[in-house]
Amino acid sequence: MRVMKTKLFFLLLILGILGSCEPTESFSPNEIGIVEGVRPIYSSSEDWNIISSKGPQPIQSLGKIYYKDQHIYVNERFKGIHIIDNSNPSNPVPIKFIEVLGSEDIAIKGNFLYVDNITDLVVLDISNLQNIQEINRVANLYPDAGQATFPLGYTGFFECVDDTQGIVVGWETTILDNPTCWR
Repeated sequence: MRVMKTKLFFLLLILGILGSCEPTESFSPNEIGIVEGVRPIYSSSEDWNIISSKGPQPIQSLGKIYYKDQHIYVNERFKGIHIIDNSNPSNPVPIKFIEVLGSEDIAIKGNFLYVDNITDLVVLDISNLQNIQEINRVANLYPDAGQATFPLGYTGFFECVDDTQGIVVGWETTILDNPTCWR
């Protein structure tokens, strides 16, 4: 029994040491070659927190989906929310896109849509889809969100973040030539 406890202790110790390692590594240039990875999307201006309604946009990256009052709300990671009229399920019609940079998650309660906007949590009144209004903003609720040094939930090669280019509002898949960052 004592041997088993000792083995378990060492296993947990090794896992603890490995789990505390830095999540990114650097590689020497010309060591990797051409690979698929992700690169940061920057917003260099202060207008990242402006939310706007636009006409329908093509969905490129399907995210969380909500259904409310015959409408489907689809979050497109880092870009915003698609609104689709589903009153005829055999013929859904895209009707609007709400641009919310850095959005990764949405929730709906009653006539209010909650969405993250990089560092802020925003509340939108969706009772009138022709006149969607921002009614509240909790500024800096996620203070580290715009200072990401690596893509959360991603393992692989990525383009290192360059703080001089602005705030990171998302990540996109691309082809990288000898990337120096990996996670």
